[in-house]
Amino acid sequence: MKIYLLLLLVLTSCTPSSELDGPFLVIDVIDGDTLKIDSLEKIRLSGINTPEKKECHYQESKEKLNELVSNKSIYLEKDYTNKGRYGRLLRYVHTKDQDINKFLVLNGYAKVYGKYAYDTKKYKELKELEHIARLQKLGVWTCKETIIN
Repeated sequence: MKIYLLLLLVLTSCTPSSELDGPFLVIDVIDGDTLKIDSLEKIRLSGINTPEKKECHYQESKEKLNELVSNKSIYLEKDYTNKGRYGRLLRYVHTKDQDINKFLVLNGYAKVYGKYAYDTKKYKELKELEHIARLQKLGVWTCKETIIN
């Protein structure tokens, strides 16, 4: 029952609000957790990490993000820190009906990026979703190098 309530919360917590900036058009998906918008800013999806090239589940994660946002309008929600070390904006990405960061974690396309837990406002929520994906052995949780994590 708890899982279904959590899923309901995830699916209904995506309506754009005054905390969100946008809409912006996604013009390129760089990898599973980075995209470029029409203002030419690069966006790093905050609080999550997807596999890098040549790692298990890289292509699936990139393709899913592409499917979810490419050539679509998105809304951006700021995290505690504005930019990461590579100059990309750190944001939670929303469509009009979905929280993309949460979706990627819940469905095994991304892991929670624990290195910056103290600086991630949705860390606890994301970890709960990650726990569900991990228990169900979805996506990245089928990779041998990830299971040890």
